[in-house]
Amino acid sequence: MNNDRRETRPYVGLTEHNFQEPDYRDGDLTIINHLRYHPHMHPTQLDMVFVAVCFEGEFTFDMDGHEYTIVKDEIFIGHPNAIYDNFVMSKDLDCRLLCITKSLLMSMLYPNQPLWNKSLFLDKHNLLHLTPIDKQLRTHLFALLMFNIEEKTGAFQKEMIHAIVRVLLYGISRALTQQINVESSHETNQKKILFDNFITLLSSSEIKKNPLAYYADKLCVSSRYLTMVCRDVSKKTAYDWISEYVQNDVRFYLLHSNSPSRRLP
Repeated sequence: MNNDRRETRPYVGLTEHNFQEPDYRDGDLTIINHLRYHPHMHPTQLDMVFVAVCFEGEFTFDMDGHEYTIVKDEIFIGHPNAIYDNFVMSKDLDCRLLCITKSLLMSMLYPNQPLWNKSLFLDKHNLLHLTPIDKQLRTHLFALLMFNIEEKTGAFQKEMIHAIVRVLLYGISRALTQQINVESSHETNQKKILFDNFITLLSSSEIKKNPLAYYADKLCVSSRYLTMVCRDVSKKTAYDWISEYVQNDVRFYLLHSNSPSRRLP
C-alpha cells in the first residue's frame, strides 16, 4: 500500500491504532514494556521524544522517510514530531518504548539539554550501542520500573517512576557523551547554546512558516550570524533547518489530509 494513501494519525497515546495500549501513561510519559506487532499499524506522528530500547531481536521502521534498524543492546532516540512508518519486527523481538514530552525530558536532564538537543536534531546520534555496564544498568532499571508499574506502589508511584526514568536518561546521556565529540572552547560552547535555542524555538512551533529573520529576532542576533552559527555547528544553514521542518510539516499534512482529525498540540 502506498504511504501517500494511508492515514497518518497524530499522537493520541500509544493505542491499538498505532502501537498498543501502554503499560503506563501519565500525560508526560508513556511506557510500553513489550512491543508487539499489530497488523493495522498506521503511519504515526509522535509529538514526544521516542526512545526504543532493544533487549533482543530486531526492529526496523522508517522515521521521516529514513529507514532505521535496532538490534539487541541498542537504543534509538527519535525527535519530537517525527513521522514513523513501515514497522517490521522479528518474532523474538523484546523491545521497550518510552515516549517523553520534550518539556519533561528537559526538566529531568537540566542543565544537560544541549547534549540531547544535539542528539535529537543533528541526525547523527539516533542509534546508541550499549557497553556492558550500560546493559546491566538498563536491565536493573527496567526491572525496577516495571515493579513500580505492576505493583501500583501508592501515592508516590508517578514520582518514583519519573525518578527511575531520569536515572535511565542519565545512563543514555553517558552513552551519548561517548559518541559525540564535545568541544570545550568558550566560543564553540556559546555557538552551541545559540544553536540549541534555535532548534528548541523551531521545534516548538507547529507550522514553521516564519522567515529566518523571525527566529533571529527572537534570539536577539542577526540573520547572518544565526546562519553562520548553524553552519559551524551542524554543517547546515538556518534556512536549511527551517526548510527541513517545513517539509516534515507538509509531508504530515499531505498524508493526513483525508482525515478529519488534527494533530494535538
